[in-house]
Amino acid sequence: MLKELFEGHFYGTFPKVTNRVLNLSERIGIGTFSLLDEKACRDCHYPCNNNSADREQMKVVCQAPVYVISMDDVFSYVKDDMGEICDYMLEGKDAVAIVEMTCSTSSYISEKRRKARRQLYNTLTNLMTSPVVKEHIERLDGRYVVFSWKETFDRNAVADYVEKNMTDMTMMADEAYSPDNESHFDFGFKLKEIRYPFALAM
Repeated sequence: MLKELFEGHFYGTFPKVTNRVLNLSERIGIGTFSLLDEKACRDCHYPCNNNSADREQMKVVCQAPVYVISMDDVFSYVKDDMGEICDYMLEGKDAVAIVEMTCSTSSYISEKRRKARRQLYNTLTNLMTSPVVKEHIERLDGRYVVFSWKETFDRNAVADYVEKNMTDMTMMADEAYSPDNESHFDFGFKLKEIRYPFALAM
């Protein structure tokens, strides 16, 4: 679904690089599935990089199929530099989500949050410049930008492991935080912040 949308229309607005066959990858998730930022994981020095189950950065729960496409994949075919973009676009039965994920310690999360908002805005600006993509998105009732983050810790240290478990318990008990919290964003989107291990409901 998203593969056909982008391959059929996006590169009419943004010229494609030459001498490269267009072949986007799309994933379909149903039930509960996870996402991670492969590019960030390749550059990460934390030991969770060795275990794919530990590397997941966001969970998604859905009743109907959700189509997932990597924004890095989509924009890698564009000839010009489009600036910093986010990680994924997800589309369910009547909703779309543009997602930026990160791993971070709590002390750095404010900085990461600001950067994520810039990436989400830039990605939306580019997507909404394509008339067909814009029309497609605006037909969906639920339109969300999502900043998802996971607390970083070092599994090699027992003390850190214990602290991480305590952090998870504190996060789950934090009544000020809710994965259902929303605020207004640009282009008619709403902003959600999902803190792992909470899941994005599609």
